[in-house]
Amino acid sequence: MSETTADRKGDIALFLYAAPFILNFVWALYLWSGTGLSRTLPQLVFLEVTQNPYLFFFGFAAVTFGALIDFNSEPPERRKSALSVLSRRLQAIAVLSIVLSFISAWYAANFDLGVTFFNLLDGRYPLVFPALLVFLSFVILPSVRLQGANAKNLLVVVLLVASPVAIHELGKRNTVAGLGVGLILILAAAFLLLRDKK
Repeated sequence: MSETTADRKGDIALFLYAAPFILNFVWALYLWSGTGLSRTLPQLVFLEVTQNPYLFFFGFAAVTFGALIDFNSEPPERRKSALSVLSRRLQAIAVLSIVLSFISAWYAANFDLGVTFFNLLDGRYPLVFPALLVFLSFVILPSVRLQGANAKNLLVVVLLVASPVAIHELGKRNTVAGLGVGLILILAAAFLLLRDKK
């Protein structure tokens, strides 16, 4: 651990940012070892982890507390400008979450892209978690105006949250339509979120 108080707070914040990924990995490994380790992650293990509301809640709470620690560790006169940095950091965690979720879903689908998107949509929380992070990054900005990048962020949130809703609701009537609409929504959200990233 680092020597100074500010560095220690930074270490704690970093650990809290990583907590959702650590929790999901540890729980998946525990469930996977219970079913017997195999070449690829069993689909049921992936879905059990990604549909777990407790993992979602504790992961989101950890990132939120990490953001609060980051904000409170800044001197009062620099906190307003620090919010922009914090907003970008939350968006970066959201992008990392989407990328890791996709890789995990792909691995659990035995590298089949069709099943991969089904895993992501059926899991729900891999889409809701980054959507809420983007929403939080949008809300904390000092002056929120519904234009430009802020409108894009809000649209990403809506698309990511709408994806699992579409697969669930439309899927009751027509599985293909539910999967198709859900896939279109998640691809549109990914395009918007990644388009301006360097």
